Amino acid sequence: MIPPMLLKLILPKVLDHLLVVFKLDKVLDYVEKPNELDEKVEHLEDKIIALEKFADNHKKCVNCKACTEKIKEK
Repeated sequence: MIPPMLLKLILPKVLDHLLVVFKLDKVLDYVEKPNELDEKVEHLEDKIIALEKFADNHKKCVNCKACTEKIKEK
C-alpha cells in the first residue's frame, strides 16, 4: 500500500505527465471550449428559429378572393 502522503505528492505529477504524453489537454480544450463548429450550429439554430417565426406568420395569412392579396386570418 502506498502511503497517502506520498500519493498527494506524486499523483498530480503523474496525471500532468499523462495529460502531456497523450495530448489530453488539447482534447479537453476542444471538447470544453466553443469552437468554429459550435458557432456555426448556433448560427443555424438562430436562422431556423427566425424561419419558423416567418412561417408561422405566413400561415396566418389567407388570399383575399376579391383582390388576390394576402390578408391576416381572424
